[in-house]
Amino acid sequence: MQFGNSITVAPGAWLNQYFSFATERTYRPTVWGLCDGMSAYDVNDGMVKWTAGDGGFFMSPLIATLEGTRQVVTVTQSGVIGVAIPDGRLLWRFPWSGGGNGGSMPVLDGQTIIVAGVGVTAIRPSYRDGAWTVQTLWETKDVATYLSNPVVIGDTLFGFSTRNSGQFYAIDARDGKVLWLGPPRAATNSAVVKTDNLLFFLNDDGKLIVTRASRERLDVVARYTVSDTATWAQPAISGNRIFIKDTNTLTLWTVD
Repeated sequence: MQFGNSITVAPGAWLNQYFSFATERTYRPTVWGLCDGMSAYDVNDGMVKWTAGDGGFFMSPLIATLEGTRQVVTVTQSGVIGVAIPDGRLLWRFPWSGGGNGGSMPVLDGQTIIVAGVGVTAIRPSYRDGAWTVQTLWETKDVATYLSNPVVIGDTLFGFSTRNSGQFYAIDARDGKVLWLGPPRAATNSAVVKTDNLLFFLNDDGKLIVTRASRERLDVVARYTVSDTATWAQPAISGNRIFIKDTNTLTLWTVD
């Protein structure tokens, strides 16, 4: 299997994430192999520069600067890891089994990393006296995610939980307290995007729900039907434009 002109993956490899984020100079951690871990490729020739960690599952990596160190943070089947970008050296590892069957991309909130899968956990890696340690700040089992990335606005984490046949939620990002849960059976899945103080929930049935980022309730501003086929892809927002990808087309919507 070949991507572009340079990156080739062995036939039969299980690819869970690829081309997940922008280039970091000449290195791009892009391809997750279920058994092989995260690999970084030279964007000039496609050669593998390093591989780190064990197998992952439906969780894209995140580039972050923690304690002044630029690194890649991602979830594997056995934990959360931070990897040095230049050489793939493992900086720290936090044992966590909540993502074993799939979950969401890690969320960066200041120096805090929030991971979601079977429950939501907030951790803080620290570098002291020449060594990395990781502290658990909070965790909750009241919500669970699968292929839906939560977002942080202010001190609140907003997202979509698979519990109760699908419901939206808000969690206090400081202590993990669940602030509210939306009505059950809201959707099978929903992609979440933020802009200013608004949230856009694109459900997989072509329904787009716009809400205010409220800590008190699901504060719906408007509901739209943007497709009559499945909408699994993350919507993209640019100014007053919203790009929606369904199973057949890419559509541009504008907000007045």
